[in-house]
Amino acid sequence: MPASRSLVSEVVTYNVRVWLAGLAAAVLVPLSLVALVVDLVTGGKDDPDALARRVLQASARLEASLDVHGALTDVRVAETA
Repeated sequence: MPASRSLVSEVVTYNVRVWLAGLAAAVLVPLSLVALVVDLVTGGKDDPDALARRVLQASARLEASLDVHGALTDVRVAETA
């Protein structure tokens, strides 16, 4: 693939990933706040499977799968059970 096509592909891929990350953030920020309120009201704040913690874990998995910067970074996210 010519260098210019490769560059265009990388930039388009980056922009799609950034757009998706922004969309995810726009959904996850209010969702995490609602989950926190639900946990506080229902007394689930000390539960390791609390709704807010599950939202945060899902957010971390989504961020890792989007991998906005792709091959430009070598950061790995490890999830512990």
